[in-house]
Amino acid sequence: MNLTADQRNVLLALTPEWLSSAQIAEQLPKESGNRFSVNQSLKELVKAGLAQGNSVVFGLYRLTADGTNLKEQKSAGK
Repeated sequence: MNLTADQRNVLLALTPEWLSSAQIAEQLPKESGNRFSVNQSLKELVKAGLAQGNSVVFGLYRLTADGTNLKEQKSAGK
């Protein structure tokens, strides 16, 4: 999957632990850290199966197994 710069930044900020969009935005560079772009990127990553939204607590997200694998590849520069 080809990721935009915003999607890549959000993917790299996500972890297997549940995080809110605000927590994710805090980890991003200022130009990528606005709430709208984070939420949009999260929606796209969820749709692609790379992130998962919490069905009990709205607004929490984490990496899926596929997202973790892709994050490791992106982090390694592949």
